Amino acid sequence: MVPLFFLAVLVLGLLVFRDYGLSIDENQQRDTGMISLKHVALKVAPAWVKADHDFDKYNTPLAEYYDRDYGTAFETPVCLAERLLGLSDGGDKFLFRHLCTFLVCFGGLIAVYQLAARRFRNWRLGLLAALWLLLSPRLFAEFFYNDKDAVFMALFAIATNTGVRLLLRPTARRAAWHALVCAITIDVRIMGVLLPLLTVALLGWRALRGEVRWPRAVGTSALYLVVLAGAVVALWPYLWPAPLDNFVAAFEKMSAFRWGGMVLYRGDFIIATDLPWHYALVWMAITTPVLYVGAGLLGLGLVVRQVVRQRWRLWQDEAGLQDVVFLGLFAGPLLAVIALHSVLYDGWRQVYFVYPAFLLLALRGWVAAAAWRPRWAWWPKALYGATALSALVIAAQMVRDHPLQNVYFNVLAGRHVAERFEMDYWGLGYRQDLEYIIEHETRPVVTVFAPGPSPAEFNRLMLPAFQRERLQFVDKPENADYFITNYRWHPEPYPYDFEVHQVRADGRRVHSVFRLR
Repeated sequence: MVPLFFLAVLVLGLLVFRDYGLSIDENQQRDTGMISLKHVALKVAPAWVKADHDFDKYNTPLAEYYDRDYGTAFETPVCLAERLLGLSDGGDKFLFRHLCTFLVCFGGLIAVYQLAARRFRNWRLGLLAALWLLLSPRLFAEFFYNDKDAVFMALFAIATNTGVRLLLRPTARRAAWHALVCAITIDVRIMGVLLPLLTVALLGWRALRGEVRWPRAVGTSALYLVVLAGAVVALWPYLWPAPLDNFVAAFEKMSAFRWGGMVLYRGDFIIATDLPWHYALVWMAITTPVLYVGAGLLGLGLVVRQVVRQRWRLWQDEAGLQDVVFLGLFAGPLLAVIALHSVLYDGWRQVYFVYPAFLLLALRGWVAAAAWRPRWAWWPKALYGATALSALVIAAQMVRDHPLQNVYFNVLAGRHVAERFEMDYWGLGYRQDLEYIIEHETRPVVTVFAPGPSPAEFNRLMLPAFQRERLQFVDKPENADYFITNYRWHPEPYPYDFEVHQVRADGRRVHSVFRLR
């Protein structure tokens, strides 16, 4: 059953990865990867750089690049593979990136399965955890185009998996593997430093409790930290000139992120630097299936009670140790975001990496609920039925809304969601807007206006090559034949009479196409 499940998921991903539009960040992410790749290639293969004209426009040195402190452990290898494959068409380049993003996230799905199966010693529960991650509509969509947050979440889950293995049975081999995966995770997003901190702290605590012999704990930790430090520097070209100084600079910029735009939250526009403390928690609650939210709250409460009862010992057995890891990786970052008043935007995507730990806590709650034996004999069957029904309903909704699962909201979001919360902030639906115009227009050239900033023009790459030049983007609506919008920063209706097309998801308007003349 396990191989069949993951084979089916892999086939599904290979069938649908071409369906998604291009997000507003993808072009910039590729630029970051290409600049880093060129920086390295000029040192080891300058003739190749000169021969491949795709490098020609990347003339900014890495040391002067605005986003030089962004981790590139995913971006650079993908750009390298793209150039080695000789991809020349713009659309093909980004479809390849979508495929690579999915494959990394597929690895994260496997890691969640292994974490759950190990914790509960049951492969069926492992599959349930993986299924819950797969049937998280927003995350499913972002598995194909979000090469920042979704990739980081997947790598964080993989590193959590190797970390739990190391904590349970400390060996040199496991320490080296965990160090390598942690280094890659940190070199995608520096917030990955949470994993080494937790690993070393819990390994030391196990030694203090007498669960691990001190020589083994010290030796394993030393090997882990040495391999980790070397791999972090080796896989991040930005660090090479001054490893410690540049790492500290990158961490400081991450902790005070440079974005001060407006976000739509509960019907009001708020500056990202002035968000209320509950912003991430509310977004997580209204965009996660309700069953997972309820099970997660139950599991969170059970694990907190378990830790409190153990007092300074924290856990009683290996299952309890794993629960502490999941609790720390879920609650710790969220509490830090609240305490530090961190800048967030576009929902809770910057903290997606806590979601696998949340699902494992939710599974803990679900298992407890399944083991509960009240006076009602029908309780277990009702729970199993509700779980199956939830999966079927979510799966059906994901199929219906494909490829815009990224605008999923649950019933907790309330009414008039499109006027209260940001919808397609990624701008994926612009692909469907342009496809509609091309399909319904016979004129050889059509002018289009889209309020910026948006990836509307960027999504031309998703059209057939011979159709792309038919669309010409203009900078004023009075010069355009069509006005297209995702309503970002403008949730109210536009004053145009001829709306010829709407892109909808879950019955809600997401995009509109207006014919102006």
